[in-house]
Amino acid sequence: MLIKTSATVVSGKRLSKAVAGLTGATVDRRAFLRASGLAAGGAAVAASLPGTVRKADAAAVATGAGEIKQVKAICTHCSVGCTVVAEVQNGVWIGQEPGFDSPLNLGSHCAKGAAIREHAHGDRRLRYPMKLVNGKYERISWDQAIQEVGDRLLKIRETSGPDSVFWLGSAKHSNEQSYLIRKFAAFWGTNNIEHQARICHSTTVAGVANVWGYGAMTNSYNDIQKS
Repeated sequence: MLIKTSATVVSGKRLSKAVAGLTGATVDRRAFLRASGLAAGGAAVAASLPGTVRKADAAAVATGAGEIKQVKAICTHCSVGCTVVAEVQNGVWIGQEPGFDSPLNLGSHCAKGAAIREHAHGDRRLRYPMKLVNGKYERISWDQAIQEVGDRLLKIRETSGPDSVFWLGSAKHSNEQSYLIRKFAAFWGTNNIEHQARICHSTTVAGVANVWGYGAMTNSYNDIQKS
């Protein structure tokens, strides 16, 4: 779990209480430091193995001036709904921290949640359209890409009808993104739109519904801490 480290004083009572509730034991500072030392030692040994050491890359520095605002959001990676505090400058998401006042993640992130900013601002994200020409990809303008893709899609609809195109969304989309792609498919003239959870989650729904009477979790994560 990724936990924020800062100069400010943060109470660890809630997190320790949650851990104690899950393990059935009280976690004091000495026990925590002893366990942390063992984990850190193991990580240091693992990092020294061949092929695991690489040069550290410099962190990206925000450019330009402007007030940095903190905006609370919800991680879209899974159904837990952990709080993410986005640091926004001039309309750009430049950093993030976990929500310490969230009853779900209690000031921590899993590995996926810690990287959620990369969805929109990752260095490896495609930033412009690429076209395959003679076996190699070439950069083209947005206007050219929209024009060519639009013309080809309209040609397909004219020749084979609107149901000849299948639109694929994602279970990782936000509500707003899902709304837009669903509306786009409707304007296109088809109901052929789906995402990957139809395959992976449909079996879960059937199994859980037969056992518990409901096709999803019947309790919240807070219930586990208080049980």
